[in-house]
Amino acid sequence: MSDSAKANGSTPPSNDDAQRPPMFYEKPAPVSAAAHGTFSIRPELDFTHAIKTNAVPVTAPEFVMAARTYPIIFIGDGLIPTAALGFQPDENLFVTPEGEWDRFSYVPAYVRRYPFILLGDQGAERLQLGIDEASASKKADARALFNGEKETEIVTAALSMCEQFHQAYLFTREFSKVIADSKLVEERTLDVQLANGEKMNVGTFMAVNEEKFKALSDVTILDWKKKGFLHAVYFHLQSLNNWDMLLAKANDRANAANPPSA
Repeated sequence: MSDSAKANGSTPPSNDDAQRPPMFYEKPAPVSAAAHGTFSIRPELDFTHAIKTNAVPVTAPEFVMAARTYPIIFIGDGLIPTAALGFQPDENLFVTPEGEWDRFSYVPAYVRRYPFILLGDQGAERLQLGIDEASASKKADARALFNGEKETEIVTAALSMCEQFHQAYLFTREFSKVIADSKLVEERTLDVQLANGEKMNVGTFMAVNEEKFKALSDVTILDWKKKGFLHAVYFHLQSLNNWDMLLAKANDRANAANPPSA
């Protein structure tokens, strides 16, 4: 797993190559009637944009839902919580070629909010709703942003969701800093063997060491409980049992693509 899946709650509007847009986004720009009066975006349940990613960021408040299906790991120096979606690069085991997400699996907020994003500096008093201008859709159920000069409910709902995501992102950043400062995480590697006998190294990632977690002082445990961090660690540890389920899903897809000969 790589750390290319940046969990930005917001991004500065910049053309500087050093300020690379977050995953999925190509041309973030402020939403306006003048620029996007005839602009339409993907149908609500079309997740084609996520077909070729094997990991996406998740916020700590999402752990309770994400841990039911995905291994939740930590990536990069910032310990970005990330849901593993597949083993192969550019493979999402939860999205069909038509862009439909597995109906029984939670869709991470990072995926659902696209193509919207908040623009502005992290410390800004007010952030502005932006959109990826490379996301225009002409599909039958595409959703319009404006009706004349007036915003549609799509824009109103997007602003609300992005604000909620930003707050969850800030909480998650604090959570990641706390577990990093507590020296609880350790580097891990994962090797898997597919049903066809192929062996692969998934890569390195970070995870909480359960024994170190159990050794935390009562004072720390109580403090984390009050701050809402404690349940996030529990759900992270629980989610690590999902690797076998992910492997079974990979084998099911491989068998469907190459059925064994009679």
